[in-house]
Amino acid sequence: MIRSISRNELLLLILMYGIFLFFALNFFGWIVDDLYIYFRYVNNFVDGKGIVYNPGEYVEGFSGFSWLMLLSVFGFFGLPLELLAKITSLLFGFLNLLLLFRICLKLNLGRLSYLTCLLMLFNLPYILWSVSGFEIMLYVFLMLSAFYLIINLNTGTIYISILSLLIFLISVTRPEGILISLAFIVFTFVFSGNNIFAKKVTFLFGLMIVSFLMFRILYFGDILPNTYYAKIGHDFIGHYEIRSYRNGLYYIWEFFRHNIQFIPVMILLPLAYTRLNKNKPFYFILTIISLQLFFVTFAGGDWMVQYRFIVAVIPFLSLVLVICLNEYIILKKLSAGVIYTVAGSLIVMMTYSFIIEDKSTIQKETVMWNGLKEFSSDIKNTIPPGSYVANGSSGIIPYYLNDVIFLDVVGLTNKTIAKNGFRHKTWFEKSLPEYVFSKNPEWIIMWKRKNNDGVYTFESASPCYMDLAENENFRKYTLIKSYDVYDDTKTELYKLK
Repeated sequence: MIRSISRNELLLLILMYGIFLFFALNFFGWIVDDLYIYFRYVNNFVDGKGIVYNPGEYVEGFSGFSWLMLLSVFGFFGLPLELLAKITSLLFGFLNLLLLFRICLKLNLGRLSYLTCLLMLFNLPYILWSVSGFEIMLYVFLMLSAFYLIINLNTGTIYISILSLLIFLISVTRPEGILISLAFIVFTFVFSGNNIFAKKVTFLFGLMIVSFLMFRILYFGDILPNTYYAKIGHDFIGHYEIRSYRNGLYYIWEFFRHNIQFIPVMILLPLAYTRLNKNKPFYFILTIISLQLFFVTFAGGDWMVQYRFIVAVIPFLSLVLVICLNEYIILKKLSAGVIYTVAGSLIVMMTYSFIIEDKSTIQKETVMWNGLKEFSSDIKNTIPPGSYVANGSSGIIPYYLNDVIFLDVVGLTNKTIAKNGFRHKTWFEKSLPEYVFSKNPEWIIMWKRKNNDGVYTFESASPCYMDLAENENFRKYTLIKSYDVYDDTKTELYKLK
């Protein structure tokens, strides 16, 4: 039985979260265009048009179904989606802190529990994605909640329902969640010591996931979300796949290089392993981390800033590091002075990583995407309702032009491009220009970026725009308006002549 968090402990955790919130709010204005894809789906859903990006087109062009449902609750009450998405994400961040601390209490980490919480909270990837408005903090909350229940297992009937639901929600909150869910099912058997209980959890989870997959097939016409085909959608072995895996491993390496406080895991793990080789919670944590990093490798990393795909395991990385440190302290019988020195060194490394991290890309995205929101009112006045528009940035502009039909030229919300499009090298976006022009869009929204010579080109923005511009059908379009969304980036509107 885990004791409750004491009043003084809670006050200290609240103080830690207050400091975390101070840093997080400094990035509160940061947004990513893809967040508004969720919002367009929500608007259509609450307006009775279904879970669709364009009316009548049933495509699952978002990553987290459970997050969409939660945002839809706000939408039904007419609440501001971006604000509520960010606030809700921050609230889950606080719950994650409480859960992690309770897990530390269960694992008997003592005062090192505070170090674990500090390591989770104070790094740029975790801070930034806590205010993103995306599903990441919910995903972390579900994993920590299910982990907490399993290592503190109670075989009562209510636990069966709660644990089954949590594991199911993990699988529908992130595409890679199905891998994590299966690990949670396996460790339910490992920890329960009660096959009947574990089988009931498995049965209920299986019932929910099969029902959801049937819904997905019947409603969206596919067993996998369209985003899988658009962003990953490759085979297992081949020249492209090997390059993609290499990029995924490089993505992981870059995370550790920019967050050096987690590097000691690699040193402490072999030193403490002899004391941990029969520790079931430790193996559970390593399994979660390994599966998430496997997904990162398979996906080839991610184009979004600050290691979005690794954020979900930062709490578990923090746990591994502190568990190994704790075991090494016990093994070597280190003095209190040495312990404080080591903990202080980790905090210094954490602070150093946070301070020196380049934040210019975050600043650029903040200015660029918020600027695009302002330009969207003029774009709305230029492109009339009911128009058919080909567009590559499928969030902000389509959200503000909800009465316009959009063809997503990179395939996030288009099945044909997602499944049949091609990539340039290991570029994340897909391209299929002949298909785009075969749909005869009345408008095309294009992006340009300055190259190394200071010249605006389509290729510098994305190869998919280069493909469209080089297609002979593009000659049928004429430039109508241009918007400087950043000092090196333009958005251009082209109209069919």
